[in-house]
Parts: sequence; C-alpha cells; structure tokens
Amino acid sequence: MRILYISLLIFLVGCSNTYTLENQQNENINNIEFQQQLINGTITDIVDGDTIKVQFEGKEETIRLLLVDTPETVHPNKPIQPFGPEASKFAKDTLTLGKKVQIEIDVSERDKYGRLLAYLWVEGKLFNEMLLEKGLARVAYIYPPNVKYVDQFQETQEKARQEGIGIWSLEDYVKVDWLDGDVTFNEVTENESIDPVTTENNSYIQITELNLEEEYITIKNSDNTDMDMTGWSVLSVQGDQRFDFPDSYTIKAGETITIWSGDFSRGVWSSDLYWTEKNIWNNNGDPAQLIDANNGIVDIEG
Repeated sequence: MRILYISLLIFLVGCSNTYTLENQQNENINNIEFQQQLINGTITDIVDGDTIKVQFEGKEETIRLLLVDTPETVHPNKPIQPFGPEASKFAKDTLTLGKKVQIEIDVSERDKYGRLLAYLWVEGKLFNEMLLEKGLARVAYIYPPNVKYVDQFQETQEKARQEGIGIWSLEDYVKVDWLDGDVTFNEVTENESIDPVTTENNSYIQITELNLEEEYITIKNSDNTDMDMTGWSVLSVQGDQRFDFPDSYTIKAGETITIWSGDFSRGVWSSDLYWTEKNIWNNNGDPAQLIDANNGIVDIEG
C-alpha cells in the first residue's frame, strides 16, 4: 500500500512538473516575441514622475508615459501638487541615471509636443503601472488606439484607491481645484462646482452633432486659427456630468473632433477624445452644453 502511495505521488508530481514546464516554454516563446518589440535604452534625466528622458538608437528622446498622469511639479502655470514631489522622487530612485530600460510603443508614437508616447519597462516591471501601484499617478489621457494596458491599469488604480494609498488618501482627489481641465480618464465627475453663465452664441467653436444613442458629440472650430481648449468643458445637462478638455488641447482651424463615451471598441480615431466607458447621454433627451474657459455657455445642442 505504501509503495502504491509513493508511486502515485511521484506520478502526480511528475505531471505537475510537466504542466509547469510546458507553460513556462510557452511563456518563453511569447516573451521572445514580446522582447523583440521592445527598444533598449538608457535613462539620462527625470523631468517629473511621468516624463522621462532616455538615450537610445544614438539620440536622446523625451518620453511621456502612456495612460498615467502624476501630480505636477514643473508645470509653468500650476503650483506643485500634492504627491508630485513623491512621484518625482520615486522616478529618480527607480530610474537612476544610466539605468538600462526597455521602451514599448503602442500604436501612435508621438504627442503634439513631439514627445515619444510609451510604456517603460525596468527590470521586467512596467514603470507606468508601478506609479499606479504606489498611488503616485492616476489613469489618464485615454486616447484610442493607445489603450493596450488600460484595463490592467484601471484594476491597479482601483486597488490603490481602495487602500487609500498616495493621492487616494486625499478626499475627492479627482475633483480638487488643482486638477481642473485634466479629467480625461474613465471617471465620471458630477458637476458640483459649475454654474455656467449663458452667453451669446457667437463662438467659432460649436457643437455640430450630438448622438445620444451612439454616445458621441462632435465639436468644430470654424475659425481660421487654432483654438486652445484649456479650461473648456462639455456638460451633459440631464445627467449633470462634465467632460473637461485636457490642458493645452488644441482644436486646429477648421477641424472637427469627436468626444466618445460608452464602449470604445467601435473604432475611434486617434485624434478623438474619450470620456468614459460608461454611457453618459440619456436617449430620451439630454441637452449638451459647450462651456468656455470663462464658464460661459457658448453653444447648446439637443
């Protein structure tokens, strides 16, 4: 009986090891394919928590980390924000000068400032996600098609939020004043502070379409000059929910942009904005207000 038991145990252990080895071989194959997509680089400078300078392929590039936003420390028009210094210190401690890293590009390579948009790997870990784990960043700037890790990042962020780590130790973090104009991630914010003042409809920036069922709104700049949308917002009147344009976001002269909500697997353009994966617009009727930086209503649709 004892011999039978030992034989069975050896058999089970052998089966377990075989299963593990087979999985490990498959992972190694996938890792080889994945590694071939990465670009090797060397850290040369830390601008702040989410902006890193890296030397690779014979030149220095400024990398803006994808899908995350750390509190400001070097913004010319904003004060130093809570946990901004901690995020910068964490970046400097983790990404020391001369550190070897790997760069992963998603789909769109650069932002309008010419910075390389990327995920940064250090010692086998995704630095973008490390910031979220520490509560030193929030998921932000979700612009399809650069959304490879968005679901994973949101799960990591939610864990940090539940534990009250870092920025999530601050009550109503996403609503505080120094975050104005930056809510560009999958977060629906209630319009607690806005009381728009009606103004004349003479702006070159106008709502051209509001599709309640398909969950999108289009906005056009009819002027012959580009328009900086910093401080502008779109309000769902029925739901009392607001989308704030990202700081320094520009609608070019003659350009029409689309702001999507709901399921974003429908194939949006890289130039479009994404509000939230939740449905915003009430199909039974929901006016949209376009509000300028002076809190004036410049257009209403619906």
